[in-house]
Amino acid sequence: MENLLKRHEIKTTPQRRELIRILEELGNTHPSFNEIYRAVKAVHPNISRSTVYENLKLLVELEAIKSFHYQGEIRYEMDPEPHVNLAGPGGLIRDIKNPEILQHLEDIMKILKKEQGINLKSLLVIASE
Repeated sequence: MENLLKRHEIKTTPQRRELIRILEELGNTHPSFNEIYRAVKAVHPNISRSTVYENLKLLVELEAIKSFHYQGEIRYEMDPEPHVNLAGPGGLIRDIKNPEILQHLEDIMKILKKEQGINLKSLLVIASE
Protein backbone atom coordinates (compact mmCIF):
# COMPACT_ATOMS: atom_id res chain seq x y z
CA MET A 1 0.00 0.00 0.00
CA GLU A 2 2.91 2.34 0.64
CA ASN A 3 3.94 2.00 -3.02
CA LEU A 4 0.41 2.94 -4.05
CA LEU A 5 0.61 6.10 -1.92
CA LYS A 6 3.97 6.97 -3.47
CA ARG A 7 2.59 6.49 -7.00
CA HIS A 8 -0.16 8.99 -6.16
CA GLU A 9 2.39 11.32 -4.56
CA ILE A 10 0.77 11.03 -1.15
CA LYS A 11 3.10 11.50 1.80
CA THR A 12 3.73 8.38 3.88
CA THR A 13 3.53 9.64 7.45
CA PRO A 14 4.34 7.52 10.53
CA GLN A 15 0.59 7.39 11.25
CA ARG A 16 -0.17 6.14 7.73
CA ARG A 17 2.58 3.54 7.97
CA GLU A 18 1.12 2.31 11.26
CA LEU A 19 -2.38 2.23 9.77
CA ILE A 20 -1.11 0.15 6.84
CA ARG A 21 0.72 -2.19 9.23
CA ILE A 22 -2.47 -2.65 11.28
CA LEU A 23 -4.54 -3.28 8.13
CA GLU A 24 -2.08 -5.92 6.97
CA GLU A 25 -2.05 -7.51 10.43
CA LEU A 26 -5.85 -7.53 10.87
CA GLY A 27 -6.73 -7.85 7.18
CA ASN A 28 -8.26 -11.30 7.10
CA THR A 29 -10.46 -10.50 10.13
CA HIS A 30 -12.43 -7.78 8.29
CA PRO A 31 -11.76 -5.29 11.09
CA SER A 32 -14.21 -2.59 12.07
CA PHE A 33 -13.30 1.08 12.13
CA ASN A 34 -13.22 0.99 15.94
CA GLU A 35 -10.85 -1.99 16.01
CA ILE A 36 -8.49 -0.24 13.60
CA TYR A 37 -8.70 3.06 15.48
CA ARG A 38 -7.90 1.43 18.84
CA ALA A 39 -4.91 -0.42 17.35
CA VAL A 40 -3.46 2.72 15.74
CA LYS A 41 -4.16 4.82 18.85
CA ALA A 42 -2.21 2.32 20.98
CA VAL A 43 0.92 3.29 19.04
CA HIS A 44 0.02 6.93 18.26
CA PRO A 45 -1.99 8.11 21.32
CA ASN A 46 -2.57 11.59 19.91
CA ILE A 47 -4.13 10.46 16.64
CA SER A 48 -7.74 11.51 16.15
CA ARG A 49 -10.67 9.42 14.97
CA SER A 50 -11.08 11.76 12.00
CA THR A 51 -7.46 11.23 10.92
CA VAL A 52 -7.90 7.45 10.93
CA TYR A 53 -11.27 7.75 9.18
CA GLU A 54 -9.95 10.10 6.47
CA ASN A 55 -6.96 7.85 5.80
CA LEU A 56 -9.18 4.77 5.55
CA LYS A 57 -11.45 6.73 3.21
CA LEU A 58 -8.41 7.64 1.09
CA LEU A 59 -7.33 3.98 0.86
CA VAL A 60 -10.86 3.02 -0.22
CA GLU A 61 -10.85 5.76 -2.88
CA LEU A 62 -7.49 4.49 -4.15
CA GLU A 63 -9.03 0.98 -4.23
CA ALA A 64 -6.30 -0.36 -1.96
CA ILE A 65 -9.03 -1.63 0.39
CA LYS A 66 -12.82 -1.97 0.34
CA SER A 67 -15.38 -1.06 2.97
CA PHE A 68 -18.79 -2.47 3.75
CA HIS A 69 -21.38 -2.13 6.49
CA TYR A 70 -22.17 -5.01 8.81
CA GLN A 71 -24.09 -4.92 12.09
CA GLY A 72 -24.01 -1.14 12.24
CA GLU A 73 -20.27 -0.83 11.72
CA ILE A 74 -17.99 -0.10 8.81
CA ARG A 75 -15.77 -3.12 8.12
CA TYR A 76 -12.68 -3.13 5.94
CA GLU A 77 -11.69 -5.70 3.35
CA MET A 78 -8.10 -6.04 2.20
CA ASP A 79 -8.59 -8.75 -0.44
CA PRO A 80 -9.20 -7.15 -3.86
CA GLU A 81 -10.09 -10.44 -5.60
CA PRO A 82 -13.77 -11.34 -6.04
CA HIS A 83 -15.00 -13.60 -3.25
CA VAL A 84 -17.86 -14.12 -0.82
CA ASN A 85 -17.67 -12.82 2.75
CA LEU A 86 -19.45 -15.26 5.04
CA ALA A 87 -20.60 -13.84 8.38
CA GLY A 88 -21.17 -16.49 11.00
CA PRO A 89 -23.57 -16.31 13.93
CA GLY A 90 -20.86 -14.92 16.24
CA GLY A 91 -20.08 -12.07 13.86
CA LEU A 92 -16.83 -13.58 12.56
CA ILE A 93 -16.46 -12.89 8.84
CA ARG A 94 -14.44 -15.23 6.64
CA ASP A 95 -13.51 -15.21 2.99
CA ILE A 96 -14.94 -17.98 0.82
CA LYS A 97 -12.96 -18.62 -2.36
CA ASN A 98 -14.27 -22.00 -3.48
CA PRO A 99 -13.96 -22.11 -7.32
CA GLU A 100 -17.53 -23.38 -7.80
CA ILE A 101 -18.92 -20.63 -5.55
CA LEU A 102 -16.81 -18.04 -7.38
CA GLN A 103 -18.34 -19.17 -10.68
CA HIS A 104 -21.81 -18.64 -9.23
CA LEU A 105 -20.68 -15.25 -7.89
CA GLU A 106 -19.66 -14.23 -11.41
CA ASP A 107 -23.09 -15.33 -12.68
CA ILE A 108 -24.83 -13.34 -9.93
CA MET A 109 -22.73 -10.27 -10.78
CA LYS A 110 -23.66 -10.54 -14.49
CA ILE A 111 -27.37 -10.98 -13.75
CA LEU A 112 -27.49 -8.05 -11.34
CA LYS A 113 -25.67 -5.81 -13.81
CA LYS A 114 -27.89 -6.84 -16.74
CA GLU A 115 -31.27 -6.88 -15.01
CA GLN A 116 -30.86 -4.30 -12.25
CA GLY A 117 -27.96 -2.12 -13.44
CA ILE A 118 -26.11 -2.94 -10.21
CA ASN A 119 -22.33 -3.26 -10.17
CA LEU A 120 -21.65 -5.64 -7.32
CA LYS A 121 -18.52 -4.73 -5.37
CA SER A 122 -18.77 -7.43 -2.75
CA LEU A 123 -21.18 -10.00 -1.46
CA LEU A 124 -21.86 -10.62 2.21
CA VAL A 125 -23.68 -13.82 3.13
CA ILE A 126 -25.01 -14.11 6.66
CA ALA A 127 -25.19 -17.65 8.01
CA SER A 128 -28.01 -18.65 10.34
CA GLU A 129 -27.31 -20.19 13.72
